[in-house]
Amino acid sequence: MRLRLRFSKIGKVRFVGHRDVARIVERALRRGGVPVTYSQGFSPRVRLSFGLALPTCYESDAEYLDIPLDPESIVDGDVVCTGWGEGNTYSTEQLQTTLNEALPTGFDITALVLEPKGGPSLQESVVSCTWRFDIRGAETDCVEKAIAAALESSTIEAERKKKNEILSENIRDGVHDLRIAGTSELGPIVVAELAAKPRVIRPSELVDILAPGSELGIAKRTHQWIEREGERCEPLTPSNSRTVKDLT
Repeated sequence: MRLRLRFSKIGKVRFVGHRDVARIVERALRRGGVPVTYSQGFSPRVRLSFGLALPTCYESDAEYLDIPLDPESIVDGDVVCTGWGEGNTYSTEQLQTTLNEALPTGFDITALVLEPKGGPSLQESVVSCTWRFDIRGAETDCVEKAIAAALESSTIEAERKKKNEILSENIRDGVHDLRIAGTSELGPIVVAELAAKPRVIRPSELVDILAPGSELGIAKRTHQWIEREGERCEPLTPSNSRTVKDLT
């Protein structure tokens, strides 16, 4: 069995890197007494399987994590805790609240389910992501015209650095949606659905195309999309349950 989590990363914690996020989650699991499984070897670590890594300085409403559990710790759909949580048995709703209490401000588990292990990993499953970002200092009218021109074209040339070389690449097939969604105090807000295969396309690659000379403001990942039985869906949708952070 495993836990699949959906969590958000908002505010100052966007400056926390991916590896440190893993350590923060490990500490929360330990404090909650979640009966996780460990890797083998000299320095065993908690087995964690994240979705696509979030770039540092980006926010997200849609981060995913799979956590394999000791199958003997699952009794009638509840999780029997160990370690610091010895003696506690939690439903998934109670476990979600307990983990949110243990996480720092800015992290919030918005959905949690207990399910059988199996199938492709989260990283292998995600085919695209939806992003919302603003472009610092750009003019909305100019960005709208650039978006229209990009969508009408068969090529969108983006530059990226690889092995100390600057490569130019046509990313048009990886731009599934691109539109203006209002303005912020920083500039126009853009919503884009960008491919995660054969490589991940990031919002920063679009800024020089849509507004040359401008800078990326705050970028937020709002969705990660997978394909299931021929239809696009999310690995886990947000629950309506209220957490401790919602009540404070």
